[in-house]
Amino acid sequence: MSQALRQAHRTTTQRYFSDPLVGGIVWFVLFLFRILPVKAASSVGACLGQLLYYCSPKRNRVGRFNLMFAFPEKTDDERELILKKMWQHWGRTYAELPHGESLFKQADISGLSYLKEMAKQKKGCFVCSGHIGNFELAVTTNLFDDYCLNPVYRSANNPWLDKVLFQRRVGTLIPKGSQGAKKMIELLRNGKGVVMLCDQKLREGIDVLFFNKPAKTAPAIATVALKLNIPIFMARCIRLKNGQFKIDVYPLPISQNKDKNQAIYETMLSINQELEKWIRETPEQWLWIHRRFDKSEYN
Repeated sequence: MSQALRQAHRTTTQRYFSDPLVGGIVWFVLFLFRILPVKAASSVGACLGQLLYYCSPKRNRVGRFNLMFAFPEKTDDERELILKKMWQHWGRTYAELPHGESLFKQADISGLSYLKEMAKQKKGCFVCSGHIGNFELAVTTNLFDDYCLNPVYRSANNPWLDKVLFQRRVGTLIPKGSQGAKKMIELLRNGKGVVMLCDQKLREGIDVLFFNKPAKTAPAIATVALKLNIPIFMARCIRLKNGQFKIDVYPLPISQNKDKNQAIYETMLSINQELEKWIRETPEQWLWIHRRFDKSEYN
């Protein structure tokens, strides 16, 4: 369902009361985080994240299932600790939203030369990441000069929340859906970079192994990259123990299989394998609380 259609389905109460109320509260909280020093804001965010852990039994149930799939060798206590740390990490991440530009400028970045070369050649490219670390940093400021990444995103049902959380991003926002796909291809053909988060379930996607289980995976990034003959770069932004961030950018080998469908599958498998490797290295920084696998797995 498109952004306009989803927002048109909002009830009168939602449109004129709950939506602006929620949007206003989130705006005010982010305003408070903005006026706090970044370390203080991050610490407060961690406390709020810890509170959400105790207030989210349904999401925690999903997280425990995912952790059990991913780390069957770990004990229940070890997996629960990862889940608790995840909530703290995401609390920090949202508290850091108003400080994104300064945090990006302080980050240790490797592989930015790949994107500079794309900009120099005026060649479009994909940057593939996931809901791990602080993925927002890459879309809060120009990466260099006037070059930015144009993010593909799912707009919030609440239009007020959409403005507060997503309209702050730089570049051209590309909503998911047919209209967004046209805009994405136009940007790529005009030599622009497009960033996509490739770690969530798409019901209409293809089955690709993820933590040794078939997972519905959106194949668009591989389909378009193969069609337009453009590169895919993997990128992650990991939180370090000292409060700084490490950003890694590197090329993903794209399948050269002559069978189109097989090439798409092999490319998406490579992406899932990279994401899985990242998650194993810093499991507390991935968003465990969404249903990544088939619904029947969670019964």
